[in-house]
Amino acid sequence: MKIIEVDEELYQYIASHTQSIGESASDILRRLLALPCLSISSVALDLSEKAETEQTGLPQSSSPEEDIPSTPSEVEVSVGEPENTPEPPVQTAPTEVKQGDSRALVALLDAPEFKQETKAVVRFLTILSGLYQSNPTDFSAAIRSENVQGRTRVYFAQDEQTLLAAGNHTKPKQIPNSPHWVITNNNSGRKMIMFEGVMREMGFDEKTIDYVKNAFVAD
Repeated sequence: MKIIEVDEELYQYIASHTQSIGESASDILRRLLALPCLSISSVALDLSEKAETEQTGLPQSSSPEEDIPSTPSEVEVSVGEPENTPEPPVQTAPTEVKQGDSRALVALLDAPEFKQETKAVVRFLTILSGLYQSNPTDFSAAIRSENVQGRTRVYFAQDEQTLLAAGNHTKPKQIPNSPHWVITNNNSGRKMIMFEGVMREMGFDEKTIDYVKNAFVAD
């Protein structure tokens, strides 16, 4: 290939007749002059060279390095962050089902004093007292449960006035050895339902619940 110098007007003329990207100045001139195209690829017309020459004021170097194809510039590839892989669920140990301490309660009901008691109210209060002493925290939570408190009446409270305000003739009594109060004007069947509900909320097993129910109604 030969290098020739052209003036500005001729350069713009050649550049204006470019028909495809990468078409060289030699190809353009051959087309304009109706000359046959050579099979040897020509150097593409670089329109940016002139702009660079005007900015720097330096002519393009004619050193042999110009004929050496430039190394393609490295393309910076932006590697996206890996997608967040959902972590497998943490396997937790099964929650241990709470169970009330039945030993002290059974011992209380087996005592001669309880077996000889004939009043249902006293038996009722003794059972509730034994439940509270077996686990005060669970008992306090159990009597606040919707499964234990009545839908229209309040069965348990922290003071006598609350139960008196809940209804007439409720006959509230304090559960022995506890800060809680309970109504006592209901029949034995309702009393049994009340302490059975408390025992279930506290986690007592069916065998213990049946034992306490039988002890409550025993003559």
